[in-house]
Amino acid sequence: MKTKLIWIPLLLGLALAQPTPQTPTMPFEQHRTWRLTQQAAQEVAKAQAARAYLQNLNLAQRPEWLAQADALLSQAQSEMQSGNLFAARERADAAKKVYEAALRLNYVWMPTKRGPRAGWEYSEIYRAQDRIGRLEAELGYYRNNNPAVQSLLMAARTLQSTRPDVARKLADAGLDVIRADRGF
Repeated sequence: MKTKLIWIPLLLGLALAQPTPQTPTMPFEQHRTWRLTQQAAQEVAKAQAARAYLQNLNLAQRPEWLAQADALLSQAQSEMQSGNLFAARERADAAKKVYEAALRLNYVWMPTKRGPRAGWEYSEIYRAQDRIGRLEAELGYYRNNNPAVQSLLMAARTLQSTRPDVARKLADAGLDVIRADRGF
């Protein structure tokens, strides 16, 4: 009986000491392209879901900048088909943020795991100022004259004092469009 107990740890030790077989790995560029494709498709799907959710609601205010989101979403879909995955991901994210801004303007929240935070009004004013300032700085630095970004900036400025949460979403969408235009 004692001899059997001695062999068991020895066999387990030998079994654990065996090298694991190499798993085939994807080359870096192939993995990067696969990941960008996955992210772009996911962002386009999120933007389409936000658009469908928005269309099913009967909103009291339909802002004029909502047409920008439809244009951004169609650009994202065409860029995804042409293989410009980074720009497609960023434009789809911008479209999603514009749709969310339209929902917030009408006091409708997207269905998420958590609802609006308590006390968000106070900090949202400063966040909106920060994001609008960042958008203005990037517009000046990169000399971007995209009309979509200009109209999003104007809408964010007008809503900055009354609805800072909507203004921040619009400024974030403008930053995403600039990021898509410059390519990084």
